[in-house]
Amino acid sequence: MKKKITKGRNKIEIKKIEETNRRRVTFSKRRTRLFKKASELCILTRAQIAILVHSPNFLQK
Repeated sequence: MKKKITKGRNKIEIKKIEETNRRRVTFSKRRTRLFKKASELCILTRAQIAILVHSPNFLQK
């Protein structure tokens, strides 16, 4: 039987996303996941959680 070859857990380089549109999409997705995890934690532990998220593009026109 042939073994499955995977990359496993690799370290990724943390760097700024230069492309503005990609950065905004990534921010939105991560924010959504953060709120979902916080909601799950509140339900499981009956804890009250406050999350402060700041988007530098929010007030720009």
